[in-house]
Amino acid sequence: MTTPPFNPSTHRDPASLVVGATAGQVVGGLVAQMSPFMIGGLMSGFSLSERDAGLVVSVELFTLAVTAVAIAPLLPRFSDRRVSLAAITLALLAQSASIFSASLPLLTLLRGLAGIGEGALYAVSLSVVASRCRNPDKVYGYFQVAWAVGSIALFPIGGYLTAAFAQRGIFALMAGVTLALAPLLLLIPDARANGGAGAARAPAPTAPTFVPGVMTLAAIGLYLIASSAIYAFSAPLGKRAGLDTSTVGYVLTVATLVGIAGAGAATAINVRWGRAIPISSFFAGFALVVLALCFSRDPAVYVVALIGSVVIYYFSMPYLFGLAAALDRSGRWAATAGSAWLTGFAAGPLFAGGIIAEAGYEGLAGACVAITASAWSLTAIVNRRVSGALDAALPADPRV
Repeated sequence: MTTPPFNPSTHRDPASLVVGATAGQVVGGLVAQMSPFMIGGLMSGFSLSERDAGLVVSVELFTLAVTAVAIAPLLPRFSDRRVSLAAITLALLAQSASIFSASLPLLTLLRGLAGIGEGALYAVSLSVVASRCRNPDKVYGYFQVAWAVGSIALFPIGGYLTAAFAQRGIFALMAGVTLALAPLLLLIPDARANGGAGAARAPAPTAPTFVPGVMTLAAIGLYLIASSAIYAFSAPLGKRAGLDTSTVGYVLTVATLVGIAGAGAATAINVRWGRAIPISSFFAGFALVVLALCFSRDPAVYVVALIGSVVIYYFSMPYLFGLAAALDRSGRWAATAGSAWLTGFAAGPLFAGGIIAEAGYEGLAGACVAITASAWSLTAIVNRRVSGALDAALPADPRV
């Protein structure tokens, strides 16, 4: 009797591992999700300009990204649980101290320290899934479901606390979320799995992974530049369509709620038909919503396109991180993919501002579509290599 080929859609991963990894993912990425409120709170509490407030947030995002990429190659040597507990301790201490800091230089330093802890957690959350889970794409889909569901509560609470207490309110919320999720990190396995039984999955590709790994990181970074560029300027785009800021905020809340459908679809579809069709679909869909948002001034078109962009985002991320996880079982590339995500997210608003100043929103549309096409080309090449290596590793069907 021959062993049937591995089918990831038929395997389940331990619920405790999934919950622990999801907690690490949420804490690690919380600053990116709540960055609009952080900027607003800093502007109000310290009377900062948009540029100076954005700089403080950029310091945290930068240290987060650098830590994630620096620690990724080292993670297989250490216990995932111990790294996570040390990281969340640092993040929680820095976040708590930030609440009471009245000095902008000290606050900037504290946010940088918080970024170090958050970056380590973000890297561990991606790496432990890649190294231990049979079906990383599906677990990364759970991450997006958690983000979508959590954001529905975090956005209104964050808005209220920021309006009432400026930066102290949003920092208190982030510290509270970090503290609440800290015990769940104990569910992350203590010992690192290096391709043993606990990490039983599809056969790992045997081809060298450096070039496809770099291409995957570039694709994720490029896609996030375009995606965050549109997200950051969603309010001005709404104003062009005749909607005020409060209405745009309501649309974003609804979009996040509907975004659960995107994450759920990625989790349900998974890789049972491969990655090529889903990846091509969301890149094409994103290009269409960009054109609609930047060229149309119809409020109905704006609402549909903005909601569509959020759904596409939540659908896309599991496949991009899953592609990175497919490159090797150790989880190095998956962990580093988090840094590419963060770097692209941080660069998007700066990129968009420069393009809009020179060529308007129509120019932004053209630039985002070009970047999206480049990202799709890179992922298509990597996916073919990964699929080819996987097909070569699978046992031949004796019936052929």
